Amino acid sequence: MDQGTLYDDELKPVLDGDSLATAPIGSKAVREAIEKYQPLLSLHGHVHESRGVTTIGRTICINAGTDYDQGLLRGALVDVNKDGKVSYSLTAG
Repeated sequence: MDQGTLYDDELKPVLDGDSLATAPIGSKAVREAIEKYQPLLSLHGHVHESRGVTTIGRTICINAGTDYDQGLLRGALVDVNKDGKVSYSLTAG
């Protein structure tokens, strides 16, 4: 969920063949906090190009992402019921 464009030391994008190379660019401290405290849900949005859902331990992690280049507003509808069950749907429009 934290994949972004990889840049070299001169801040030029790195190519992987004819495509931009990607690498993890998210916060290591945030991941460590999720691993340590295991919250029910973790919502993310800083890495726009890395939309997705994953789990870290028992934590559901959602990055709604967005696509400014395409003019799409992306989001996530999330419901947590009284028993702590999480359901979600990724949206775009």
